[in-house]
Amino acid sequence: LTELMPTSLRRELESQRECHHIMPLEHVTSIGMDVARALNYLHLMQPHPLIHRDISSANVLLQPLPNSHWRAKVSDYGTVNLLQQLQTIGPGNPMYAAPEANDPTKQSPKMDIFSFGVLLLEMLTGEFPASDKRARQLCKVFHQPLLSLIRRCLSQERENRPSASDIISELDP
Repeated sequence: LTELMPTSLRRELESQRECHHIMPLEHVTSIGMDVARALNYLHLMQPHPLIHRDISSANVLLQPLPNSHWRAKVSDYGTVNLLQQLQTIGPGNPMYAAPEANDPTKQSPKMDIFSFGVLLLEMLTGEFPASDKRARQLCKVFHQPLLSLIRRCLSQERENRPSASDIISELDP
């Protein structure tokens, strides 16, 4: 249960695509920080972390703030997984899914981190995610610190991906 939010990140990105605009960097970092904080909260649950397993622009709801920025909230917890309690194959949107998503024995909070990297890439390029176009999309990111973060989030090896708390430290001004 959450309050009614007027729009989603997906809707805003689609609107910007129609106008050939790209989201301003300060909006990307602000929304990214809100999503990273939500993931950090889920991933630090004890004794078992919660894995969202469906981080995507459609599942990030936005509330406009008076300063023309957004407050982002993660929604759609229908695929949340109590780690080691229930394992299913291929949860969430396949365009955002980590390589290990189809192997229930390898699912971990690092799946959400991979999806978070795809989400950042989508916000920075203004393009809908596509795994076959990811290399080309990465070449469009000129902000080196964010490019480095995205590359680490998108690592094929989950052990090389940062934690949500590492992401918060990097995004925090």
